[in-house]
Amino acid sequence: MIDVTLTLQADPSRNAQALQTERLLLRPLSLDDVDAYYAVYGDARTWQHLPGGRHTNRDESERAIRSSIASRLEYGFAHCAVLLQEPLGELPAGAFLGSAGAKMLDFDAWNLGYRFAPEAWGHGFATEAAIVALETAQTTRPRTPVTARVLGNNPGSIRVLERIGLELAWRGRSARLGGTDDDHPSTPGGTTHLERVIYADRALDDETLDAVIALG
Repeated sequence: MIDVTLTLQADPSRNAQALQTERLLLRPLSLDDVDAYYAVYGDARTWQHLPGGRHTNRDESERAIRSSIASRLEYGFAHCAVLLQEPLGELPAGAFLGSAGAKMLDFDAWNLGYRFAPEAWGHGFATEAAIVALETAQTTRPRTPVTARVLGNNPGSIRVLERIGLELAWRGRSARLGGTDDDHPSTPGGTTHLERVIYADRALDDETLDAVIALG
């Protein structure tokens, strides 16, 4: 486990907390971030494992940020802008690296996630930010499980989830395209044609696990 010192900072302009590690500042996303957010989420390189997820216009990124703002107001935490505190190589201080955090699902479970600009890859930022996101979600709603979904063809993200202490809850593939039957017996037909892997910070009851699987 990477040692990350987490401090909470008051952020009066957004009436929410900012999260700080040795190298990163995670602050609430705002509409001022739309262009920087779209630069990351519209970059095909950041969607190499799921090309269909790429944002194809700025409006998609704006809707995602508005959803994050609403989620934070309702549940106390959401995705954050991730900024670099000190220059690193060609990355200047204050650079918008991407986003990280946790989204409350339509049922009582967090979904942990992150996405970083290619220029920020290879520095351990994803693990550092994911640790903070996990701790904050757990602190904000201790009784709510934290889950994370990743494609089986994305070993890098799987390693991040394992490094921060999440445990494998389920792995499955749609049988209709030649994959094996899903491990969870109450899930008929599988998830999608792509292998999916689900991690969580605790054992999930069948109802919650089925709901996470159904997200695809």
